[in-house]
Amino acid sequence: MKLGVNGWRIHGQRTGVGRYLLNVIKNWTPQMVGGRFDEINFYTPKPIDQNEIPLPENFRVRVLPSDKPMLVWENTLMVRAADDDVIFCPSYTRSIYARGKTVVVTHDATQKMYPELFSKSVRLFYTPFYGWCARNATEVITTTEAARQDIARVWNVPLEKITVTRLAIADSFKPSLNDPKVHGMRERHTGGAPFFFFVGKLSGRRNVPRLLESFARFKQETSFPHKMIIVGPDTATLNITEIGAELGIAEHLIRLKYATDEDLNLLYNAAEAFVMPSTYETLSFPVMEAQAVGTPVICVDTPGARENTGGAAFFIPKLEVAEMSKAMSEVAGNAALRHELSEKGLANAQTFSWQKCSAETLAVLAQAAHATDSTADFTALKVNSND
Repeated sequence: MKLGVNGWRIHGQRTGVGRYLLNVIKNWTPQMVGGRFDEINFYTPKPIDQNEIPLPENFRVRVLPSDKPMLVWENTLMVRAADDDVIFCPSYTRSIYARGKTVVVTHDATQKMYPELFSKSVRLFYTPFYGWCARNATEVITTTEAARQDIARVWNVPLEKITVTRLAIADSFKPSLNDPKVHGMRERHTGGAPFFFFVGKLSGRRNVPRLLESFARFKQETSFPHKMIIVGPDTATLNITEIGAELGIAEHLIRLKYATDEDLNLLYNAAEAFVMPSTYETLSFPVMEAQAVGTPVICVDTPGARENTGGAAFFIPKLEVAEMSKAMSEVAGNAALRHELSEKGLANAQTFSWQKCSAETLAVLAQAAHATDSTADFTALKVNSND
């Protein structure tokens, strides 16, 4: 049996999906794979540097050179080269004319549930295509039970073919409060002042402007010396520095467009609290990373957030400036509360395991490889407002 892996997302500055993919596959050693697959083909548009991306020895890297977007590459070069029994598709999509069985990872249903947060091109093409890919995959993997229920409901995917494999975070995220580098990181960015922290893709659903409005109110209404550090690249429609200036918090706002895992670990450790203002975040790597280092988490109270954090967070009942500002004040002013959130977060983080996630993912792939029906419904491959 042959297993194929779409490795397009593993290159460049790895964010959520790229980090997920690397952590899943690096555990697929010959010992874990056992007799389930005789060959693993890793398809990629660029050569792999084994020093940067340590793939297991049983992987066969197949470079299909291209500078085209992933969907074009996936549906031209990769689909022609891939003759595997099953293909692992880690980012919502599969090749339209895939020859083997497919396992698609549908991380959530944000595009369908909150269309107003996305561009017209996403609404007209990607949203219906993601739904088609999930319905026509042999099996679907997602990361939380909340996401599983959403995907089944909004994209009409049978619940029985969606499997939850809970994610984990890199071993590098751990408590390091006594590390001089943590103190140095705080001194470098805030002059030693305590700070709230956010890291993530600055997409609409993350509500970062609302976070900044809340922080501005927090600064206006309290005398706390806190700063705010935001890590993530600006988008075409969202310039964090400009928003900060308009709100009068420019001197308290620190912008970093990217940070390595090593620096992120130091930033989490140095932060007084991590704030996630998203109202739809069925799973969040930054929240998990914050808990793993013992940083208190403030987030909006949703089923996904409850599941993700294990209930170990300061929950805001709804996304309102007054509520978020109040949460910042309470956490900043209560050391005992911060300690409690830290301890509970650390305990929840102990339940995360990439070994377990990798093994469960491999089991789904093996199950799909032996499935009998791999026929896609091409009559439904069209854009329509109901998808």
